[in-house]
Amino acid sequence: MVLALPFTSATAGTLRCGSHLVQVGDDAFSVLAKCGEPTERTTITAPIYASTADGDTYPTGLVGYTQVWRYNRGSTQFPVIIKIADGVVQSIHFVR
Repeated sequence: MVLALPFTSATAGTLRCGSHLVQVGDDAFSVLAKCGEPTERTTITAPIYASTADGDTYPTGLVGYTQVWRYNRGSTQFPVIIKIADGVVQSIHFVR
């Protein structure tokens, strides 16, 4: 049996933009300074939940925002997706 996956990604902690490195934990402003504007930007909103002492969860009425930036880096390099929450890089994924 042959299994073909049209979309896979690899997680990495570092992205090279020219002579600069971007890492998980960097702020969004430094990503823009090092890599320029992303090819695409998406904002994901989700309710924020809190836990009670007995382990139940409830919505706080607050909303969290996560930005997803995609960089198409040319035909010789895999595109990269960077997730940013609270202005800080949370993850870097290379799309294969």
